[in-house]
Amino acid sequence: MKLHTAALLAVILAAITGCSSYHLGSVHDPGFKTIFIENFKSEVDEPALENLVTTTVIQQFQRDGTLQVADPKEADVILRGRITSFKMSPVRYSRANEVTPTEASMSIGVRYTLTKHGETKPYHEGEASGETSFFIGSDLQSDKRQGVPLASEKLGRNMVAALVEGW
Repeated sequence: MKLHTAALLAVILAAITGCSSYHLGSVHDPGFKTIFIENFKSEVDEPALENLVTTTVIQQFQRDGTLQVADPKEADVILRGRITSFKMSPVRYSRANEVTPTEASMSIGVRYTLTKHGETKPYHEGEASGETSFFIGSDLQSDKRQGVPLASEKLGRNMVAALVEGW
């Protein structure tokens, strides 16, 4: 009986100790609370991609809420990004015509730097990407316009997670 009680007590103590170290939200405190996001630059030949990616990244930071998006003069850190890749590739072809793609994958890649306000040396540098797939109909340009926001949103979520949850 004493062995059973001792085992039960050990399990309860382990559960209490284990639960006390569990935290909701970000465990990593980055040391800053506000962020300014500059308009991203682009090294790829895809029209208006930099505006869409910048807007989407801002929305993802606002949605997350851990860091407040602020004006450049009031921000603790400045995020600068460069779109370094934009790729599309077919993943599925028509059964009737093996040359005609019916589905494509898309990825957007970004390199970014985080600089503390008033400093020139980057505090942190990293990369983020977002991927999606979309179906191709008779108008590739229209279909592509549906995929770009989805890949951009995933890129934004991945970037926020990397900066908020720690690197």
